[in-house]
Amino acid sequence: MILKRTKQKSSRYLRVAEIVKKAVSEVLLRNELPLNPNFNFPLSVASIEMSSDLRIAYIYVNTHEAIEKDEIIQRLEICRHYISKEVNQLIDLKFTPKLIFKYDRSIENYDHISKLLETKKIKDDLNNNED
Repeated sequence: MILKRTKQKSSRYLRVAEIVKKAVSEVLLRNELPLNPNFNFPLSVASIEMSSDLRIAYIYVNTHEAIEKDEIIQRLEICRHYISKEVNQLIDLKFTPKLIFKYDRSIENYDHISKLLETKKIKDDLNNNED
């Protein structure tokens, strides 16, 4: 039987991801992006995934604003060069990773799960297990 080894994230991977996350969070928190109109609320960086060579950073963001998810990503793509420049000034790495923004869907998943848990069928199953 062949066992497949799972790749564990190295400490360097985790360190670089955390450094990039802090830098991007700081830039987005300032909310001084070259946009017209700017975001009403600052964006939150939910998580970051780095490529294996640490050259690409996938940044998962969310916000409390009532605008479309696609519009958030489009507006961030417009000012990606500005954000990269600001992040480069905040971090001390040999290579600044390319930033790719994605919308974080985990909150939607949590809402969906909580709605499922509130259904009558689930409540009945839980009550039957208690007996």
